[in-house]
Amino acid sequence: MDVRKKILVIQTAFIGDVILTTPLIEYLIREFHEAAIDFLTTPNSANILESNPHISNLIIFDKNGRDSGFKGLIRIANILKNKHYDICITPHRSFRSAYLTWRTGAAMRIGFNRAFWKIAYTHLVRYERTLNEIERNLSLLAPIGLNKPITAPVIYSTPEDERKVSRLLDDLNKSGSKRFFAVAPGSIWPTKRWPEEYFKRFCQVFKGKESIVLLIGGPDDDNLCRRIADREKHVITLAGQLSLRETYYLLTRCTGILSNDSAPMHLGLAAHIHVFALFGPTVPEFGFAPFGPKSKIFENQELACRPCAIHGGKKCPIKTFDCMKSMLPEKIASEVLTHIHKESYAG
Repeated sequence: MDVRKKILVIQTAFIGDVILTTPLIEYLIREFHEAAIDFLTTPNSANILESNPHISNLIIFDKNGRDSGFKGLIRIANILKNKHYDICITPHRSFRSAYLTWRTGAAMRIGFNRAFWKIAYTHLVRYERTLNEIERNLSLLAPIGLNKPITAPVIYSTPEDERKVSRLLDDLNKSGSKRFFAVAPGSIWPTKRWPEEYFKRFCQVFKGKESIVLLIGGPDDDNLCRRIADREKHVITLAGQLSLRETYYLLTRCTGILSNDSAPMHLGLAAHIHVFALFGPTVPEFGFAPFGPKSKIFENQELACRPCAIHGGKKCPIKTFDCMKSMLPEKIASEVLTHIHKESYAG
């Protein structure tokens, strides 16, 4: 097989979607070990990929900023056309992604059969609803003769990332006797968020158990995390203080993470720690749930109204929010502690 290929991967969806595309890169470089693999993504996800040693060029498509509109799309399309790619693989199913795929002129343009503007692709792969998103992404390798098993996301932190986080954690745990547990209370979709008061009560369970709870998230989560951590000495908010890669490395130093159905859940999976995921309006069957023996999913399976949306929404359609409110924090905390060996947290 000719391994000297120019390959482009296009994924311009949410940060979590980009994280779940990283196993695709790993398998591509193993098979095409001399290939030049480029990746097209958005500014929000760039930090995850820019340290990946297998990516030759990271192309930024600022679709909500300077590249918004027709002119921006054409600008990026012209860049891609001049790269002369052999293969273009596009997990994202939007029209813009299809158009950019078509404009590459690559001999093999691979996407899902549920993508917009299917004629942009030379090879369409069946979108299997029942598969985990990582498995779905890897199924796009089938047209080039590859059948690869599911594996966790792969993120490459830098020595600078690791030094910064290590100094931070050393300052928080001077005695070295405490364990860290991460909590990610935010989401861009309000109905995906477990109630703020529930997160606060969950964190209180760790009080006096030789644990430090680290609240993580982006700048938009700062106020939320500050309210949750208020007057709790064992709860520290780091929201908005760390990059995505730094957050990933932070998680490798934690025993586990509790997260809504959002990107930090996937960072925890990449870090190979215990991942506890809260699913309300969405369901694991959509394919975005963590997997493996260290993962545990919390959901109320008895509600007929679930799922109510693919991504969640701003308000509960039936105004009860039972999918989240019915999962009580004390019960969740008890199960979390049991799952990660409760005896190690004895006061």
